[in-house]
Amino acid sequence: MNESLVSKYKDIVTSRGLTYHYLYSPAVDDKPTLLFVHGFPSISYDWYHQINYFSERGFGVVAPDMLGYGGTSKPTDMSFFLHTAIAQDLLDILDAEKVQKAIAVGHDWGTRIISVLSMKHSDRFLGFAWVVVAHQIYAPFPPIDVVLEMNIKTYGRPLLGYWKFFEQESAPQTIEKNLESLISVVYPDDPDVWLTLMNQPGEIQAFVENGKTIKRASYLTDEHHSRLLESLRGGGLTSALNWYRSTLGGVNSRIMEEIPEENHFIKKPAFFAVARKDHVCVYDYAVPQMKKYAMGGLNVVEFQGGHWVQLEEPETFNRELEGWIRDTLQQNC
Repeated sequence: MNESLVSKYKDIVTSRGLTYHYLYSPAVDDKPTLLFVHGFPSISYDWYHQINYFSERGFGVVAPDMLGYGGTSKPTDMSFFLHTAIAQDLLDILDAEKVQKAIAVGHDWGTRIISVLSMKHSDRFLGFAWVVVAHQIYAPFPPIDVVLEMNIKTYGRPLLGYWKFFEQESAPQTIEKNLESLISVVYPDDPDVWLTLMNQPGEIQAFVENGKTIKRASYLTDEHHSRLLESLRGGGLTSALNWYRSTLGGVNSRIMEEIPEENHFIKKPAFFAVARKDHVCVYDYAVPQMKKYAMGGLNVVEFQGGHWVQLEEPETFNRELEGWIRDTLQQNC
């Protein structure tokens, strides 16, 4: 990340009393501000290619460490991970910086918050971008074994086998002892290893417990890797894994009760970056899902790699995202 941007990190106490650590670079002239929302097991630095690119071109940037990570609060009580409340945390940041023209961009778990912002606070944004994980409607989450059976019936294989590990009480401590094992699997050189290590129940648990590693992706630079390690060693995994546990525990099961049915659909322009080799967030589900719900126009960009398209192909990702902003939202920009 550009060194001048590192000094732009700030802290805020949100309306529900949580501290968020975030980068803020103001927009130049009348350009919009991009809100970048990361997922597991990341920090705001995951967006450094985008932060550099868009800030250099005069766009505003807000990139928070999300709840459970980096310099942001790390509650162990999973009730804090209610997604509508997290969405409000981010609105508190935008309000504090007096951001009027915003575009929300989410990756991994960050996309769930983008969906909430779209369904509950659509008027606050010019558009929304989902990265590899599609817009989803909330419903009571079945036990993970039921989900895996449904995966097999639909796709011929389980997809979320790693959730069996993440839901265990011992998972944070196991991962903290073998952080390099987890990082090598989550950011792999070969995305096809997810077909076994992430999809199949028991595989990632045995891998991490035994302290194994595989070749790390070249797009995870030494600088990025060290920042990620620093965050996870400093904050641990107990709070971060609450993103999974809160879903399995029903914290978010009743969100749709407060959202009118017409708001389930994406009313503003939508951008979707889909990864052909993301073996968890599969193409055959994600693209039809986005097409079903995007009522305000949809731009789908295909990437041939794995889960981390914004890191693996940053030049293409940035160019496509900027082009969508220019071509679709220019009347508002």
